[in-house]
Amino acid sequence: MKKYPALALLELSTISSGIFTGDAIIKAAPVSVLKSGTVHNGKYLLLFGGSVASVEESYNKGLAISKNDIIDSVFLPDIHQKVHDAILGKRTVIVSETVGMFETNSVANIIKSTDAAVKGTNVEIVEMRLADDIGGKGFVIFNGTIEEIEIALEIAKEKLMNSNILVNASIIPNIHTEMAKQLDISSSFKNNGLTELEGGEI
Repeated sequence: MKKYPALALLELSTISSGIFTGDAIIKAAPVSVLKSGTVHNGKYLLLFGGSVASVEESYNKGLAISKNDIIDSVFLPDIHQKVHDAILGKRTVIVSETVGMFETNSVANIIKSTDAAVKGTNVEIVEMRLADDIGGKGFVIFNGTIEEIEIALEIAKEKLMNSNILVNASIIPNIHTEMAKQLDISSSFKNNGLTELEGGEI
């Protein structure tokens, strides 16, 4: 999976403004639009990467021309590899007993908070979900030791602009193997299959 030195995301309130802004940021500098399109609640997301200078130029252009329609945004000039890959869909399986969950009502803020948490601790990203099927929110699952997970969640909280953005943060210090198996597949109900709990009722 190609690593871009910098990534940015613009979260817009209208679809037409999102498409208009997407065209403008491509014209502003040689960036790669990694993903763009509509998400839940009628928002439009633009995720783009490239050199730090190019991404910053396009990011500032996008902010300037769509300032009335920007819900949130993030520019990461030195994005962590784990976060970069998780945004693009990479998952890891649960290998440590502690799981931490962090949920925000902003896609941009889940990316920013996760990047800070991973840079400040030794945790893995099991899954990151952005907007679709979760009402436009952002959600991430961390895995590691309980000490590292606790620190990661505190760092993530500190990166939020205000407390209203945080929906929830919680820790499972000793996750059951059957729940871990579910999360290894997906946290999405529709993407998870039926499993039977070992030793459970038939």
